Amino acid sequence: MSKAGGKDERKIIIKRFEVVEGGHHGGSWKIAYADFVTAMMAFFLVMWLINATTEEQRRGIANFFNPMAIQQDIPPPAENVIHLVPDPVASSQKPAAIHPGDPAGAHPDNGEPGKDHLLNKDAGDRSTQIVVLHDRQVQPGMPPAAPHGQDTQQGELRRAATEISKALDGAPQLADVRSQVSVSLGDDGLHVEIADSDHQAMFALGSAVPTRHASDLLKLIAPYLEKLPGRLSVSGYTDAAPYRPGLPGNWSLSSGRAVAARDILVNSGFPDRRLKAVTGYADRNLFDPANPLSARNRRVVLVLSPDQP
Repeated sequence: MSKAGGKDERKIIIKRFEVVEGGHHGGSWKIAYADFVTAMMAFFLVMWLINATTEEQRRGIANFFNPMAIQQDIPPPAENVIHLVPDPVASSQKPAAIHPGDPAGAHPDNGEPGKDHLLNKDAGDRSTQIVVLHDRQVQPGMPPAAPHGQDTQQGELRRAATEISKALDGAPQLADVRSQVSVSLGDDGLHVEIADSDHQAMFALGSAVPTRHASDLLKLIAPYLEKLPGRLSVSGYTDAAPYRPGLPGNWSLSSGRAVAARDILVNSGFPDRRLKAVTGYADRNLFDPANPLSARNRRVVLVLSPDQP
């Protein structure tokens, strides 16, 4: 259709869409509400089960879902709790230790060897548990076994301590200072302690130069330490005398005396590569804390630690 001017008439079409908001008319809230109701139902179901069961039943249920839990203190399974069959029990109240490779149930209850008495006993006695012991595990009532080779090293250190003590007792030139040397066996190895006394010093006062007695002691001890396996720590200690200007401090004295002891030991045959530490502790670890100025606090300590397996 055309107008008089020769131009076509344009048609304008208007489309109107009705927009419907979700809001309370949508369905997403129903899903969230269903999840909430389900969670509340599960919660109240759990609360009801807890209230409806006894303490023994709850322990039995917890144990059923935790098979790795320690069994020895778990009470007997109560009624209405699922029982696992077979349930190996024994008539004895003591734990029965079975090593791998042993016949199952080999007379743990003093029955006939070779027969499975554990499964034939009345299941009413649930207090006895069976513990399978693997290599290097400890049986009930037995002390822990020492690691492989540790007993040998401890024996060597013990013999060396005895030999060093005898050598010190038999050295007439060291009779005056024998009481100032102690040889003992500690948890970390062989201990040799050389300390001052009121009448005899091992190092010149205020100096790191060892006396003749200290040199003779270290030279006597070095061959015994050299024959033993392990690594050696040398530690120096002083008393708590305050620092005086112009004189070495306690840190310098303790470190210098430890180094001097190390030099004598190495020159006497102890391998330098087997030294673990050479340390000065000043007055930070007094032997006699009640008497900070006691001569006993001035000492050199040798610790030969065995090799770790």
